[in-house]
Amino acid sequence: MVYESEISRRNPGLFIFLLDQSRSMSRKIAGGQRSKAQEASDAINRQMNEVISRCTKSDGIRPYFDVGVIGYGFKSGEARGLISNNPISIAELENHILKMEKRTEEIDGETIETEFPIWFEPVASYDTPMVKALTLAKEWVEKWVDEHKSSFPPVVINISDGGATDGVPVDIAKEIMKLQTDDGNVLLWNCHLSEKTETPISFPMDETQIPEDKNARTMFAMTSVVPEPMVAIAKEEFSNVESGSKAYVFNANLEELIKLLDIGTRVVYDRVE
Repeated sequence: MVYESEISRRNPGLFIFLLDQSRSMSRKIAGGQRSKAQEASDAINRQMNEVISRCTKSDGIRPYFDVGVIGYGFKSGEARGLISNNPISIAELENHILKMEKRTEEIDGETIETEFPIWFEPVASYDTPMVKALTLAKEWVEKWVDEHKSSFPPVVINISDGGATDGVPVDIAKEIMKLQTDDGNVLLWNCHLSEKTETPISFPMDETQIPEDKNARTMFAMTSVVPEPMVAIAKEEFSNVESGSKAYVFNANLEELIKLLDIGTRVVYDRVE
């Protein structure tokens, strides 16, 4: 499995983001002033806007990628698509914007006001039906893979702050990771958010490198190893990444979340022909 297929209009890539919307996401993220729900939602909205920017050429937004977002925990035992009931082309994503927000940011020492697209808003409501979310993700991936046999494999990024409340997610996660295109197996990455101030642990190679925490061990077990062609990209943000490292961040704060999302999308975008 080489993970070398180039991304093109004929052979697009696929990103699926899974977002925990359980009540515990209402707590402040480590080192931040806003809740985990707010920061995680913002990070995904920002990442989708970044992918649109990367795909925008003189002739418009080129359909290099399909994108889907699944929320779980907004209602007891439920998971659903937050933008659409299926992944959609990046070229169609602007048609699904919920609203635009005014934001300020520092660019070259100057404060600039920009408009920030919002596809979905933060929610922190009920339990953590991660198994249900992964099951829906598997359905999306299976259908997409059947239609894109030659494409770079889908990348699924799960963002959560705790354990599943609807069973053990490892089995369904392994089923997802067994799905494949001609270029390799589907990649499942996990970001374990926290309100703790302890040092995050990123891209561990062995479970002995993470605390004896049941949820952490479960998420580690349901994470893909970083493919060899992607190790160099991951090393740009996480210097400890080695051959055999898993794409998992434990006790992640906002900085680690953003880095993980950026790497997860870049590893595919860098294959654009």
